[in-house]
Amino acid sequence: MENSPRSTCRQPVGIGLVFLVILAIHYAIIVLGPLRLSGDEAQYWTWSRHLDWGYYTKAPVIAWIIALGTRIAGNTELGVRFFAPLFAFALSAMAYAFARQIHGSYRAGLVAALLFALTPIFFLGGQVMTTDIPMVTCWFLALWALWWALVRERPWAWYAAGLAVGLGLLSKYNMGVLPMAILVYLLASRHWRGALASPHPWLAALLALAVFSPNLWWNSRHHWVTMEATWGNVTGGCGGWEHWLAFLGGQAGVVSPILFALIFAALAVRGRHLTPQMGILVWPGLLALVFYLQKAWTGQVDVNWPVASYVGLFLWAAGPLAERVWARWTAAGLALSVLLIGLVLSADLLHRAHVPLPAHWYVPFKQMRGWPEIAAAVDRAGRGLGHYFVVTDFYQTSATLNFYLAGQPFVYYQHFGSLPARGNQYTLWPGYAGRRGQNAILVLCGDIGQAPASWRAHFARCQQPVFFTARSEGVNWHRMTLVVCGDYQGP
Repeated sequence: MENSPRSTCRQPVGIGLVFLVILAIHYAIIVLGPLRLSGDEAQYWTWSRHLDWGYYTKAPVIAWIIALGTRIAGNTELGVRFFAPLFAFALSAMAYAFARQIHGSYRAGLVAALLFALTPIFFLGGQVMTTDIPMVTCWFLALWALWWALVRERPWAWYAAGLAVGLGLLSKYNMGVLPMAILVYLLASRHWRGALASPHPWLAALLALAVFSPNLWWNSRHHWVTMEATWGNVTGGCGGWEHWLAFLGGQAGVVSPILFALIFAALAVRGRHLTPQMGILVWPGLLALVFYLQKAWTGQVDVNWPVASYVGLFLWAAGPLAERVWARWTAAGLALSVLLIGLVLSADLLHRAHVPLPAHWYVPFKQMRGWPEIAAAVDRAGRGLGHYFVVTDFYQTSATLNFYLAGQPFVYYQHFGSLPARGNQYTLWPGYAGRRGQNAILVLCGDIGQAPASWRAHFARCQQPVFFTARSEGVNWHRMTLVVCGDYQGP
């Protein structure tokens, strides 16, 4: 018997309090921390003001979640990120429950919960509202349901898995990797192959497709733009040894180097004795990770793309990592993870304390800093202009200024380059053709000596460009060009 009845009752209460404290830390950092909305978050927020079954580059769930968050906390940074900490808390709570179920150990449940709470990629996922965290939650639920369907032989669990996969696809198309990995694993497993003779897995797949079908319908009415954008991500970018090694290094960094090494060391030691029940967790995750490894060889893979691959690996690894022989290394890995998170979140404080930091430490923060300062400069430029509208040359800049400008007016996007623009939602929304006779402020990224001729030709007059640097805490975040033009003549 692992614990006395009294201590067994106290254990969930104690770990619950720990994770409530982590939840409070998440909200405190969102409200009091220095990180403003990223371009992606601002883009999703603009989508949330125009709810639909799909968007140019992503599925719709992220917009629905943010719309609900802003109904609760307003069109604020807290409103946009309101549910991110709750998703992070739910993942840790589910990890504790599932790991205790499969390993029969409180220590394993605790380790699993800490892996989901304190590894950098999952902790930071509780700070920003991205498409990853709802997708990862659905991935987790689908794996849990699959375990119930196969190990506990509950037919209803197949349909729970299908529902989770469908909702995951509505969150992010990367969810499609999981059912493919599960199918490959079941076909290759002599122990579980017979499950495919039942109608339940196939009916569950149809349920997933039915849940996902509104997005397919939306795509069919918009020239399959999300499918095309996703396929471009899958096939685009440069590959080779350099990118492959950079991908591996990035994965070690976002998981935490010691924990990353420990998980695969445990696999090397225990993998030969993997039971079919544990294979349900491990093999879909490994197959998904292999998919991204080969993609990194042939093209670009962003560091966050494989995040869901670690769901099953963390749940399985919690068993061996909770054993005494691994305990010191596990504690060291978690401590290093907390240190890395602390360094990431305290870079501004260290800078203000005159602690010298390498310039590249600020690169991850660049897209999340300086936007209120840029918006204030645009608001100042608009004083006395009467009715005016704002246009930028980058869609994420448009979305971010839309959030931070006074009154949050809609900001338009216009591509000026000679090369084809990356597709985005603004190409599906009405432009500013109906603003004839009004003034405008053009916001360009970088130092631009003159507004593009294709822009100036549609105005009665344009002032000389004004250059502006968004600066805070002694760091130059963005260099922008503002051009004020009068009397728009129409398209």
